[in-house]
Amino acid sequence: MQQNITKSAKFNGLIVGVLLSLKFILSAQKLNFMAFLALFISILIIVALYRMAIRFRDLECGGTIKYKQALLYIFLIYVFGSIISAFVILLYTSFIDKSYLGSQFNVLMKIYDSMKMTFDDKSFKALEYLYTVPAPYALLNVFAGILSGGFWGLILAGFVKKEKSIFEE
Repeated sequence: MQQNITKSAKFNGLIVGVLLSLKFILSAQKLNFMAFLALFISILIIVALYRMAIRFRDLECGGTIKYKQALLYIFLIYVFGSIISAFVILLYTSFIDKSYLGSQFNVLMKIYDSMKMTFDDKSFKALEYLYTVPAPYALLNVFAGILSGGFWGLILAGFVKKEKSIFEE
């Protein structure tokens, strides 16, 4: 079962990774229509996670799955997808749009300034490093993907779980 869950999660993680990458690329364009499409893809990712978990439950697990297994499966899909998306983000910020991280950093500083937040030098340098070097930014997105995978896994696993009926043998 563990081998099946990992193999299936890797395959479906590839699909989710493509969707996450597409969402990033569309949102990086700074056009309202593209941002709307990125929002639509976000919803599509959630629906896809649910459908993938249902399919796994029905085809690989014989129609039943415990909450913990469904949580793990959805979490793994999202983590594998986030890793793929991080590679796309790394390529995009390193070669396609090298000014993307700088503009994101400027937007972030404007937000912090409007909230009257101040930083000491050490915190500012750490934040600046995250938004000027592509690799840490990509790793930050993997970490965000881990948190998102856990969040959506906790929610969706409740809808996916299906225990064996007491009347079944």
